[in-house]
Amino acid sequence: MIFFNLFRAPKNKVNTDGKPFLKQVGMIVLSTTISLALTLGVLQLLDKQSKKNDRRLSALMVMGNIEDFTRGIDAILIRQQRCDSLCTWLLSIPEDELGLIPEKTLMALMSEALSGSMVVFDKAAENIFSNNIETWKNMGNFQFINNAGDCFSRMHNIEDYWNNRLNEEDRHIDEISKNPEQYPGENIPVKWLRDPGVRKQMEMKHNWNCWLHYQAEYLRYMNKKNMNVIGIPQEELIEFMEDIHKEIVIKDTMPNGDDFYTPALKPEKLQTLHPYQRLLDSLKADSLKVSR
Repeated sequence: MIFFNLFRAPKNKVNTDGKPFLKQVGMIVLSTTISLALTLGVLQLLDKQSKKNDRRLSALMVMGNIEDFTRGIDAILIRQQRCDSLCTWLLSIPEDELGLIPEKTLMALMSEALSGSMVVFDKAAENIFSNNIETWKNMGNFQFINNAGDCFSRMHNIEDYWNNRLNEEDRHIDEISKNPEQYPGENIPVKWLRDPGVRKQMEMKHNWNCWLHYQAEYLRYMNKKNMNVIGIPQEELIEFMEDIHKEIVIKDTMPNGDDFYTPALKPEKLQTLHPYQRLLDSLKADSLKVSR
């Protein structure tokens, strides 16, 4: 009997409705779904944060470029103030008295009065911002994009107008210096100062300086609008600029160009040239024999 019972099926009731199994499968599916949703959610948040950081960096690069440009104009205007004053004083001297000023003194004064610094527009930030469609898409603020485009366009125009004017003035001065006999005056600086064209450009120097000052202030105004539109305070922009221009100190010293100059090696010192030299000597000797 005992032996027979070993082979009998247990009397425990078998659950044939499948509910515990389905419940377990449902829990697995639910937990997997939640896990995937959380993973995707985290990835989306990370991607959103990454785009936000990229957008902020792009905006800072654009605004930093504009700020750098205006600071360059500030430096030019500081130097131009003395030039402006010198022009005003030199133009006040009667033309028939110009010869009384020693030539070297007048030359130095005129050279300084007529000097000018070129406006430099670093286009690196513009190229990054304008030529990358992903940057445009990520920026997502069309008002900022329009403002930035307006600033870049204006900076191009300022560079062109100002530098072309300086080049034109230089060409006129050079023309007088190269053809002094065609212009009245005892010496070159007097010829410059008596020329109507030169006097006109000296008179206009103050107006040009005022124009350049206005352009810088307009760009600053637009940059403040950019800060407001994109939500970046001026303090953050200043900190960004300081980081860009912060001098990196290293132990090594900057290389000096003179240290790398070495005299050229003389041909007779170069052993590999000796066979060619012997061949050349032989050809010369043969040509001499033929000529005789």
